[in-house]
Amino acid sequence: MVETDRTPSKPYQGVLFIGDPHLAAFPPGHRLDDYPQTVLGKLAYCLEAAGRHRCLPVILGDLFHVPRNNPNSLLVDLIELFRGSRPWVLVGNHDKHEARLTRDVSLSVLEAAGVIRLLKESGPADSVLLGGARVLIGASPDWTPLPKEVEPRDHDRVLWLTHHDLALPGYDGGRFALKEIPGVDLVVNGHIHTPKPPQQQGRTTWLNPGSIVRITRSLHTLRIRPAATLWFPARDELQTLEIPHRPFDEVFPPWGEEQEANAPCPDESLFIKGLENLTLRKTTEGVGLQTFLEANLRKDDPIDTIIWELYEEVIPHEAD
Repeated sequence: MVETDRTPSKPYQGVLFIGDPHLAAFPPGHRLDDYPQTVLGKLAYCLEAAGRHRCLPVILGDLFHVPRNNPNSLLVDLIELFRGSRPWVLVGNHDKHEARLTRDVSLSVLEAAGVIRLLKESGPADSVLLGGARVLIGASPDWTPLPKEVEPRDHDRVLWLTHHDLALPGYDGGRFALKEIPGVDLVVNGHIHTPKPPQQQGRTTWLNPGSIVRITRSLHTLRIRPAATLWFPARDELQTLEIPHRPFDEVFPPWGEEQEANAPCPDESLFIKGLENLTLRKTTEGVGLQTFLEANLRKDDPIDTIIWELYEEVIPHEAD
């Protein structure tokens, strides 16, 4: 195990987990608001809450929606916002260019500016005193292995941060089964945008707080209330912190008849026209295409099934 700094820099009582902000200069999906200001406002709220509760702020990956070429003004806003709190930031899939963390991605700029602690390697990261409990914090960034076992040594709790496709209830894209990891008390995951209730596997609790921002317009997203999660290890307590957000109808355009859950698939000409329109407003990771296909493909149609399979093969899967 790596040697860690045993002297915490601040008298923290717990950790505030902040899920997938997806900050960008443009609105992904179908959002209508001033998206960058909305996300910056949510991050500011989370950092203020972390300070109020004396919690270490941890961002669970995908701080950015696109990995590089974000406007300098956006980076300056983040540097000013993070300077006082220096949150820990896990590397997510959206933070990397061509699946690699390089010097030209936006996360590297923030790390060089000294305003974040970047968790970019798999393994133990540091030892932190949280409300009298000595906690070992480890990480498995995007596409790095989960530990099979962790030796707690003289720690009271072991926390592990991940950004993976976990096989959580109600999530069909899960590739990693939940199981006990000997020595690990709590695993907290980013990547999957839908909040999930804690899952207990032996002595290991798996938690997925969900994203603090709603990206796609869907009946599923309609039910989500963005939130972060507070953890106080000395009291073995988890608390949900709902983040102020605007009503769904103010953030996304109104539903049309063609987008109702049981609407029939349009004819081929409308389908092709819709795809042509998407090329004019496509997003980097295919969120617009995903929403279009979900609204128009039928599960009982063999051709539509092939189209969906091709989409999943070509476009990296976007966690729900």
